[in-house]
Amino acid sequence: MPYKNLNSEERRESVKILYSNAISGIAISTVVSFILVFAFDLNNQKISYEKSIWLSIMVVLLAARAIDVMWFYKTKKDSPLFYADTYSKRFSTGCILTALSWCGYALWFHSTSSAIETTTTIAILSAFAGGSANLLSGSRVTAVLYSIILLAPYSFLLTFSNENYNSVLGILGLAFTAIMVASSYKSATFTHSAIKLKNQNRELLNEMENKVEQRTEEIYRLSNTDPLTNLLNRTAFLKNANRQLADNPQEPFALLFVDLDGFKQINDSLGHKVGDKVLKEIARRISNVCNQQLFKCRWGGDEFLILATYQKQAELIEFADKVLQSIGAEHETYKYQKWVSATIGIAMYPEHGSDFNTLIRSADTAMYHQKRIAKGNINIYNDSLKLIQEREYLLSQRLVSAIEENSLRLVFQPIVDSKTSKVTSFESLLRWQLDGENIFPDEFIAIAEQYGLITELGIWVIEQACIQATKLSHLQPQIAISVNVSVIQLQDPDFVSKVLKIVNRHRVEPKNLHIEITESVFAEDKLTFLTAVKALQKQGFCISIDDFGTGYSSLSSMLDIGVDIVKIDRSFIQNMDKRGLSIIHAIVQMASTLDFTVVAEGVETIEQANTLTKIGVSHLQGYYFSKPMEVGFVDAYLNEQNKQCS
Repeated sequence: MPYKNLNSEERRESVKILYSNAISGIAISTVVSFILVFAFDLNNQKISYEKSIWLSIMVVLLAARAIDVMWFYKTKKDSPLFYADTYSKRFSTGCILTALSWCGYALWFHSTSSAIETTTTIAILSAFAGGSANLLSGSRVTAVLYSIILLAPYSFLLTFSNENYNSVLGILGLAFTAIMVASSYKSATFTHSAIKLKNQNRELLNEMENKVEQRTEEIYRLSNTDPLTNLLNRTAFLKNANRQLADNPQEPFALLFVDLDGFKQINDSLGHKVGDKVLKEIARRISNVCNQQLFKCRWGGDEFLILATYQKQAELIEFADKVLQSIGAEHETYKYQKWVSATIGIAMYPEHGSDFNTLIRSADTAMYHQKRIAKGNINIYNDSLKLIQEREYLLSQRLVSAIEENSLRLVFQPIVDSKTSKVTSFESLLRWQLDGENIFPDEFIAIAEQYGLITELGIWVIEQACIQATKLSHLQPQIAISVNVSVIQLQDPDFVSKVLKIVNRHRVEPKNLHIEITESVFAEDKLTFLTAVKALQKQGFCISIDDFGTGYSSLSSMLDIGVDIVKIDRSFIQNMDKRGLSIIHAIVQMASTLDFTVVAEGVETIEQANTLTKIGVSHLQGYYFSKPMEVGFVDAYLNEQNKQCS
């Protein structure tokens, strides 16, 4: 009979213990049965006949039990169809019937048994009872009942015998019965506890293995996936992609570099929490479109990479277009908000690179080139882009050593008072001559930003500007130098302290160093650059907005910053006969209200200068007054201007 307080696994173990000892028990019972039947009273035909009947019953019973054991061993013990309770009940029934049969033999033939046969019988029954303590330890109830049924009735009968010898055997039998019951109970209890402990250890081990497996999966997930989007991260993507390349070097595939358009505006207008939700949604959409592709990852920020197989280029373009359409689809939650789009650059293996670093650079180049032409489209890397990429890489390498090679220099363009024509400040402009070629700032500044060189380059410019400001202060004490600062520089947490160290080292008053920032900063994280700008203003530096009116600036942004100088972009000066004049009027009126200085850039004629002066623009800058000049001509120019104004 099964234990009610054992679980299914423990019951299986107890049944296995019962059946593991069954064959030896059945074999011994069979041999002893024949010995008892044929060892005594062979001359008494009646007794011999009755014993034959009993032996037949016992043999049939033992045979049935043997068949049950054979059936048990053919059964898969771990199968869900293995019912432990059924086998336990069947085995216990067989054992109890065997005990009853032995007890029946002793009672049936007691009256005709000699003293030797009686002693032999009680000894055999005691031996069976003693052996059952261990053999039947898988079932406490079966072990106890087996000992009681086997010994107690016959021992009880012997105690009432008229013969003293039999009475002593009966008392000894009852005493042994009690001992065997206790021993069987204790042995079965120990086995029960051992099974439970074994099962607990197994469960504990399984639990530990499961936890280790879960932890391993978690570590793998954390180390291989982007925590926000659950796409592969950079490391895992490159690892899997390189394995794919090694395993299938002849199979063509393409790398898609996906960069979101307008995502920064989502962050600025709705906040970073919404921005994170947008990135999750974009990742989900990419995954839905890319279900047949090899790998996809979040490369960083709002950039994604997709490794795609293809047969024809038309299929590749069609797939990339599906990615664009999916990303650009309207979002149900934010229907009032303009949704983001994407620009995709594509590089194909092996045409555009034999390794993934080259393919990524190629796809990145194609993507950025497309952004400059028209966002929201697809661009495949080609030979012309390869030349651009090679040039950019060369310039980036040479730019690293440009300062040491003394190929960088500053030129200075004066900014004058519109009424007196007196020079009030100079704008410092960076120039680079490489092997006799003049590299335009628009080209090498973008490269410096892309390759992480702009911070070091910007500090060098500020250093050189302060050196020149120190020299000019002897000619005109309050003259200022303005320097252009990249948004990347403003994102440097140490930028303000670096600038302070430079002006203190050269003894330049902060108010004589104007920090010019372009309107592109308004497209970035406003809080980041606003913190830096406020810190600079607190130290006494003047903040100037360059190219005002052409980009992202707004009245609210200017109010947040509290700018000191606004420089009107040259495009409005060149179009004063159209709408430019109205815009300049509006800026001048804003200046009087918000208390900032206005500088008009790109003044090339006396007519432009006179018109701007009449409107109320306080400062002018442009070729009409002077082109950007080399540092060696600044002193002479300033002396000449001072003479004219005196």
